[in-house]
Amino acid sequence: MRQERLKILSLLEEGKISADEAAMLLEKVNVPETPHLISEETAEQVEEKIHRFAKSAEGFAKEFGQKAAEAYKDVEPKLKKVSQAVLEKTAAVVDDIAHTLHESIEGAKAKAAAAEEPEGEKNDDDTPHSN
Repeated sequence: MRQERLKILSLLEEGKISADEAAMLLEKVNVPETPHLISEETAEQVEEKIHRFAKSAEGFAKEFGQKAAEAYKDVEPKLKKVSQAVLEKTAAVVDDIAHTLHESIEGAKAKAAAAEEPEGEKNDDDTPHSN
């Protein structure tokens, strides 16, 4: 630190820096170095623990992925079977709805046709009408 102060004063004396610049540089040189919060050994230990944790997490992720793939293989046929059953039930319900709608439409057509028949031709009570 002594050499740095002498160099700054030398630059000031030579006129290469101003007095304000010299004062600012001297202040910076006099600031003590920030102490390390942890020792280098502790930092290495922490780094090693982080590295081991990362490897452990990687191993866990691989194992979890394998188990998930195996579980999917076991479940996949069951899902297909359930999907097929749902599809068949849905098709049956749609068929029933279509049949009911068709019957309703045919009934409505018959009523509409009966309503359009002339008065004399109507035979609601199954007795013949005289003309």
